[in-house]
Amino acid sequence: MNAAEARAALDHLADEPRPCTMDKARDALLALSSLRDELVRRRRAGEAVEEDLRRVNSALALTWSGALPVAGFRPGRLEKARDLLKGG
Repeated sequence: MNAAEARAALDHLADEPRPCTMDKARDALLALSSLRDELVRRRRAGEAVEEDLRRVNSALALTWSGALPVAGFRPGRLEKARDLLKGG
């Protein structure tokens, strides 16, 4: 998974009418989690990916904190999360 694919998944989720389907939410979570896992693997291999990893962790927190089950996804947070991935 790369940052462009994760951004696309967030875009797809942000475009979904409220409330979104669980399939769309799952796809976005899996995309971000896969990207984070890849960055962790690369960091353990000695690559300098700390800034990218920080952005992805922030995007995960923005997207998922408080989203389920109470409030649902907030479009502004989805957009901020997507924008965090533009540097990656």
